[in-house]
Amino acid sequence: MNFEQPLTSSAQKHRLSTCAMRFLLAAILSGSQIFGGYAPFGLGFVAASGAGMEGLSALLGLLVGSLFLMSFTDAMKYIAAAVLIFSVSVAFYDTKFYQKSAFVPLITSACTAAVGFVYLTQPGLFSAEGAYSLLEVLLAGSCAACYRVVLTMPKPPYSRRQLLCLFALAISLLIAVAAIPLAGQFSLGRIFAVVLVLTAGRIGGMGMGCAIGLCTGLAMDTVTGSLYFSVAYSISALAAGLPRCGRALYTLLFLCGTVLSLFWASADSAVYALLETAIACIVFLLLPEKIFRKARKEKTDHAVPLSAPKALEKQLRSTATVFRDLYDSLSRGNSPVNDENIATVFDRAADQICRSCPLCGTCWDVDYVTTYNALNDVTGFLTERGRILPSDFPSHFSSRCVRLPDFIAAVNAEFTALLMRRQYTRQLDNTRQSAKEQYARLSELLSESADQIGRSSEEAAVPVSGTGEPACEICTAVRPKAGESVSGDTVSTFRTDDGKVFLLLSDGMGCGEDARRESAMTVRLLEQFLKAGIEPPTALKTLNTALALHSDESGSFTTIDLMALTLRSGSVSFYKYGAAPSYIKHGSSVRRITGSVLPAGLSSSERIPDATTLCLLPGDFVILVSDGFVDSAEDAWLQAMLAQWDGVSVQSLTSSLMDASTRRSGRADDASLLVLRLPPLPSAKADEV
Repeated sequence: MNFEQPLTSSAQKHRLSTCAMRFLLAAILSGSQIFGGYAPFGLGFVAASGAGMEGLSALLGLLVGSLFLMSFTDAMKYIAAAVLIFSVSVAFYDTKFYQKSAFVPLITSACTAAVGFVYLTQPGLFSAEGAYSLLEVLLAGSCAACYRVVLTMPKPPYSRRQLLCLFALAISLLIAVAAIPLAGQFSLGRIFAVVLVLTAGRIGGMGMGCAIGLCTGLAMDTVTGSLYFSVAYSISALAAGLPRCGRALYTLLFLCGTVLSLFWASADSAVYALLETAIACIVFLLLPEKIFRKARKEKTDHAVPLSAPKALEKQLRSTATVFRDLYDSLSRGNSPVNDENIATVFDRAADQICRSCPLCGTCWDVDYVTTYNALNDVTGFLTERGRILPSDFPSHFSSRCVRLPDFIAAVNAEFTALLMRRQYTRQLDNTRQSAKEQYARLSELLSESADQIGRSSEEAAVPVSGTGEPACEICTAVRPKAGESVSGDTVSTFRTDDGKVFLLLSDGMGCGEDARRESAMTVRLLEQFLKAGIEPPTALKTLNTALALHSDESGSFTTIDLMALTLRSGSVSFYKYGAAPSYIKHGSSVRRITGSVLPAGLSSSERIPDATTLCLLPGDFVILVSDGFVDSAEDAWLQAMLAQWDGVSVQSLTSSLMDASTRRSGRADDASLLVLRLPPLPSAKADEV
């Protein structure tokens, strides 16, 4: 369901400017053509723009740009593909599939392939045109993924992944500009391309500079039909990134790298390439240094401005505490005892051989003591030699046993299997113990590093200031199962120093004190990970591995329902390990968030839950529940109640929902509920008053 909200005049202006920018970029990207007429970049941009007004603006921009910059036949091809992509986005916008990171790139590639196949009917799939069309399909999907990251980027500083996606968009735009001649063989696009490569190397170092240089050069080569610029730009970035130096020397080294690459160019091209690079270097030197500092600047703690050494020391100590606590929690359980002994070898061999023997009753019932003593006599030979022989048995036993060879073979096979099981158990115990010890060693290493930083840094007072982040309202409720004094569910809400709010709910297996202990341990460890600054996917993956070891020993497991909200941007992510659905209420619209991963401790140690990420609007409600609160297959009443409820108090909503759940299901299971409300817009607050 599309969340729409009345916009203020400033918000309307911002949205209009955004739509105008999408229109302009899509129009330019429609002119970014490679290999003589293939233009996948505009299709990727339309797909990344989504299904709202921004997406429609991008679609109109591609339509106008295609009609002006392409032949009519080619323009119809890309307009048809863009309309198909936009239509699919509108159709699937309200589904959970649309939130998957791979969905938009896949539908972009599929729609591009579907329309492009019509144009391949004459030349055929297995031809040069077919190879170009396949490349176009792959580029369209890849560009959709990159552009989607760029269009949802916050303000600087940017991560390395975000920078790469931003450079990918810039390279796509430069392809269109590169085809515009400036004077003679000069190209304005190639001048900006060199500036882009210089900027990438200055921000991201030699590795990023070479990567962007190679990609930018390949893009320029697809326009000119040569293989020179990919070599020139990558060599220049490599030469400039070798030493760590100031911007002037960095630019000079880049220019020297261009001179080296001129051996791959013709005489006429070499002159123009050198002049283009020289002009680009001058432009690059004129750029203010604060642009590069702002892009390279690491994210800092807005709440408590610490000096760099003290902040690092705090981070290391927090992380060390988490790993030490994790080691202590795993070490409290007892390792399972292998109760198999030598007697099981003879029991299993007797089950295989003696059960069908006519003398079974005589040997194992009438003369049980004689048989027991005979087997006891050969036990020493079995343990010392690893196998038994017919001569090891007393004569009275060997003369009476009619299936002695078969019995001996079965005993030897079972004893070999017993030794292998014991060896496997020892190896498994050693592996578990080694895994636990790794947490202790890692905690010690981090603590020692923090001590060294603390000794080398000066003690200084730390000024505390407000975060400036908007506040949000949170209310929780927990109801134990009938007949139980405590709930097996554990809930936690907290806010980190970097302005993120976390809602955490864990449901232990079963009910009562044992379930409460397991869920409380899970919540405590995950909360410490997150407060230590570890990102949720990494924290969940580490905790899941540890809980898998714990589950092998205790046989228990827990669900994890985690919501991470960035107040500044309204971006929220949901992570679920076997957890019940969550709900987002916007006005009378309700959205359901689900997950498909098994509970923590049962999932693969390499798997993390699929993250559902979206953006909340002011006044939205987020509701997290446990499976005892509502049956996920019969939650229509809950969605209807949320849609009809028109209050603003989270306490009132929490009380109403818990009462309704109790009336419907009684107290058949532990039930937990967390409700969060984002602060409304100032105008909305005024209307409420």
